[in-house]
Amino acid sequence: MRTPDRTPDAAAPDASASARPPRGPQVRRIADRLSVQFRVPIEPQYEQAGRRWTLRWYDGPTVGAVRCALERLFPDGERLAVRRDLTTRALALAAIRETRAGAMHRSVGSWGQRYHLEQLLADQEHPDRTADPREAAMLERLLEASSTTRVHGAAAPDLARAFDLVARDGIARLLPEHRLAGPAERDALALSPLEYLTSRYATGVHRAAWETALATLSLRTAVAAAHQDPQPDPDAARAALTLLPALRAQASAELDAVEARLAAVVAGAPARDVDDVAGDPGRPPVADDASGSVSTPILPAHAPAR
Repeated sequence: MRTPDRTPDAAAPDASASARPPRGPQVRRIADRLSVQFRVPIEPQYEQAGRRWTLRWYDGPTVGAVRCALERLFPDGERLAVRRDLTTRALALAAIRETRAGAMHRSVGSWGQRYHLEQLLADQEHPDRTADPREAAMLERLLEASSTTRVHGAAAPDLARAFDLVARDGIARLLPEHRLAGPAERDALALSPLEYLTSRYATGVHRAAWETALATLSLRTAVAAAHQDPQPDPDAARAALTLLPALRAQASAELDAVEARLAAVVAGAPARDVDDVAGDPGRPPVADDASGSVSTPILPAHAPAR
């Protein structure tokens, strides 16, 4: 029998078979496998225009993480597109964090703000997860404040309104509680001593910084404000007393640094230069206490109310 010159067409491998998109049942099995791995619902959707399947999910893992898992588990996974969508919850949470960081700007509009946040969250897994109970409570308050009533009666957060609220009013108003936290409280819902004194005494740019980004006063300024208050409330006094050990340690460290620097200057100067400085009649006298150290009050003297 004569050997044919070429393989019959029927026996040739179908080049178009590898380019053909996978069938629905196979894609659904892939989506189920990835859903179990990442613990996030991943849904397959067929795009008729592009004649390809897309695996879609909300928040959860990054696109890169799902793509790597897809390539590792299914060598033909490159024929599947992957897409992650961000929920209003994730974007609102990012808006709170970016407002605190000073990176939310009303001038770019809600679309510009959304684009900025989407780029920021592109490499962040589970962007809808809050860091602590306080942040969770602040997020819920923002979502509630930005909710609008739809025609069918269900309330849904409006993302543009949420952006406008945090950009206009800041995030201090979202704090769940404005009281001083007790010694045994660990959920961070109430205010810390420094936060409480800041919320009570901050003025001007410090007030704006607190309301916008929860920026607190310095230890010395906060304690001094309570000290100068003619009639501080018990919580303000309690907060200031709580901060005194930290302020004392800070002042001690500053004085130690001053002493070390000046001692190094004296140790490195010739003896006659030190004598000349000591005997210079043009130098103003420095008042000292019995121990010989310069006395500088840490807090300004309290002026009694008239």
